[in-house]
Amino acid sequence: MLSLLIFFVGFMMFSSANWVVRKFGEVTYEQIMFHLNMPFSSEIRMIMSYLKNTVMTGAIIVVVLVLFFGLKYRVHVKIIDAFRDWVKQKRLALSLVWLLFCVVFVFFRMNVYNMLTYHKYKTETSNFYEENYVIPQQAKITFPAHKRNLILIFAESIEATYAQTPLHDYFKADLIPELHKLAKENINFSDNEYLGGSYEIDGTQWTQAGLFAQTCGAPIQLPINDPNWFHPKEGFFPKAWCLYDILRNEGYIESTLIGSNGEFAGMDKFVETHGAQRLLDTNFYAERDGIELSFEKTTKLPDKQVFVYAKEELANLAAQDKPFVFTLMTLDTHYGTARFDDSVCERKYGPHNSIENVISCSDKQISDFIVWLQKQGFYKDSVVVVLGDHLTMNKVFTKEMNRKPINIFINSPVAAANTKNRVFTPFDIYPTIIESLGAKIDGHRLGLGTSLFSDMPTLTEGKMTVKDMDINVRKKSRLYDWMLYGKDVHADDAP
Repeated sequence: MLSLLIFFVGFMMFSSANWVVRKFGEVTYEQIMFHLNMPFSSEIRMIMSYLKNTVMTGAIIVVVLVLFFGLKYRVHVKIIDAFRDWVKQKRLALSLVWLLFCVVFVFFRMNVYNMLTYHKYKTETSNFYEENYVIPQQAKITFPAHKRNLILIFAESIEATYAQTPLHDYFKADLIPELHKLAKENINFSDNEYLGGSYEIDGTQWTQAGLFAQTCGAPIQLPINDPNWFHPKEGFFPKAWCLYDILRNEGYIESTLIGSNGEFAGMDKFVETHGAQRLLDTNFYAERDGIELSFEKTTKLPDKQVFVYAKEELANLAAQDKPFVFTLMTLDTHYGTARFDDSVCERKYGPHNSIENVISCSDKQISDFIVWLQKQGFYKDSVVVVLGDHLTMNKVFTKEMNRKPINIFINSPVAAANTKNRVFTPFDIYPTIIESLGAKIDGHRLGLGTSLFSDMPTLTEGKMTVKDMDINVRKKSRLYDWMLYGKDVHADDAP
């Protein structure tokens, strides 16, 4: 029994590490802690996948071992009998060797060394935020008399990697030809001469972190001692001043549409705290339209339906005599292969829900939606921004690939002098969105970001390297804790 228990524990370690990497690619310590502190009700299918690939598979293997080594057989084969006797004699030693192998496997498979290396920075305190973070509440921002609408599309897991350029051709085809064309015809801030994007920083690599970084100018770095710290009573990062807070103060009406339960990625808590936005999720449409939800409320609307609802909501917003900001989040490309819609797209790359088929279908749906936008009366007074929320979590990618989330700024009244060969992070997108509307930020900086429409270098172009920033955002900071908790937890006086 002890040997079987040790074997099972080892298998759980082995299969869990393997499952995580297959599902999410290279994960970070911060990402694991975030999802452990999230409500699980919105990801029941993922939990079932984990249980099937770990607990259930391990239990089946244990039962097979018990039957093979524990039962007495009438038919005897000398070599098999000898093997069974040898294993029985060495079972404890073999199980310990197996456990050691699994520990080593997890260490390398999960890149535990890097996790431990980066985690050590969390014990250090620095003035990084105090020296580099521009508190948006204190910034002077001047909007034009005629305010433009903002339509913000967070394209789940869409990255420049999917495009075919002279710099890279990873999929031997352009999987996002329409978005690629829109980027060429409009504004794409790139790390190279062709289609590109921002360098990811720790605390920006998953949905809510990508949204927060690009609309609030800071990463999500969570405390781990008490899960309640993640959901403080004062709200989701109550002292962070985000895009939606700024636009709300300028008289914008705000609405966010997501094709899942609002609990997905903590979206409900984010919109409650920042801008008091109207949240349209599956719960909203289940109550209004009677769409059926699963018992666990894990139903996810196909992007096709989300775009239908988006057109309806935009008509409602445009009918009001106020500027508006409308945020839309797609989901079909979750993990790169979540859903392919045969009623919308043709399977160009084989019969399966391959990453090529799913990504190309999302490209078509997003571009069709933008074409529809361009035909609407409110479009002339609107800026459309398409952003990849983070890189795709899928095992098809390698570390050698130059991977960057996509960004496209459409119909902005502002010209950008320098869009190519930029070194920037998701934090720089925050002030860039503000200035894309024609607003002026004194100093062109908000949070950790610098507007890419300005002629000022970003922090990672002048003051520090990307690696420097990646390390420093992990360190303890009174200013960061003030944003997270709503108060200074290290001293009586807040910043």
